[in-house]
Amino acid sequence: MFMNTDNHATATTLGHRMRMKRQDKGWTQEQLAVRAGTNQAVIQKIENGKSLRPRKIDQIAEVLEVNPAWLMFGDEATPTLSDEAFEVAKAWDLMGEPDKSRLRQEILQRT
Repeated sequence: MFMNTDNHATATTLGHRMRMKRQDKGWTQEQLAVRAGTNQAVIQKIENGKSLRPRKIDQIAEVLEVNPAWLMFGDEATPTLSDEAFEVAKAWDLMGEPDKSRLRQEILQRT
């Protein structure tokens, strides 16, 4: 998946890491956007540091063939989540307020 070359080790931001991997593949911002199911403006914002928590990060990481944690944070470690935890996290992302606040309170009271 991710190859740790000297050039990539110096990539200190999400935008820099994404640009380097995109350029490694010889893709334009538009080509990456199409593959990731987004648009060029989103890719440009991320690469320019204007979007630090992009919604499509998993799709972008997948098409760039890198770990999303590395892309976001420069962390090469792969977090281990059970299938159930991953399923809950995906459902959480789709949930709106006030449900998130209510469930967050319930969960934190039990831990």
